[in-house]
Amino acid sequence: MKYLICNFKNKMDVRDFQKYNEHLMELNPGENKLIMCFSTPYLLSVNHAKFVLGSQDISALIDEVVTGELTGHQLASCGVKYVLVGHSERRIWKKEINIDFINKITEAQNNGINVIYCIGESLKEKVDNKTEEVLEKQIKEVLNNVTLKNIIIAYEPVWAIGTGKTALKDDIANNVKFIKQIIKENYDLNFPVLYGGSINHDNIEDLIEIKELDGFLVGSASLDWQNVVKILDTMHKD
Repeated sequence: MKYLICNFKNKMDVRDFQKYNEHLMELNPGENKLIMCFSTPYLLSVNHAKFVLGSQDISALIDEVVTGELTGHQLASCGVKYVLVGHSERRIWKKEINIDFINKITEAQNNGINVIYCIGESLKEKVDNKTEEVLEKQIKEVLNNVTLKNIIIAYEPVWAIGTGKTALKDDIANNVKFIKQIIKENYDLNFPVLYGGSINHDNIEDLIEIKELDGFLVGSASLDWQNVVKILDTMHKD
């Protein structure tokens, strides 16, 4: 089994979502686990008979009553089973830091929600040969402070997100191996590790050959349901 996680970000209005929702029954995950992370306004309207529901965010303010926040209890009551934490766009634009990720993971776990923890290096860090240093730091500074259960790691090089650039297969394989090694050596655990970064139906055939990968986190390509069908078809052949 491999994971396919679709992150729709904030790109759908109501009409887009309604059209998309009409086709969801045509998706066939087969033996793979399909997780769809729609925007919050649509969580209760999704026909999710064929997939598992995910959220793009969760509150970092544990046990606090705060206007506009999404608690784990609220999300769980909507049927949410997974949540994205640590996405580079949240790190960059919302200035989220490790304590936010620690609290968000804790909030999710306290409410029975699985976590997809996103890590990845910037272009400058890659050029400076600091990828492994950055990944190890992002792993340890967060995982050392949470309960180590129900966590998936998504490796997303910051420079490959929404840019049309995909990391080289050998680089992905080596970095995923390194991530798994760090987790095994430090926690004696084996977490699934996914890749994300400008994945689409044209490059999925190459990426599926990377045996170290346990699945994929897809962004913009998710917005066309037919792309998701094509990606799933390719995953079925693996």
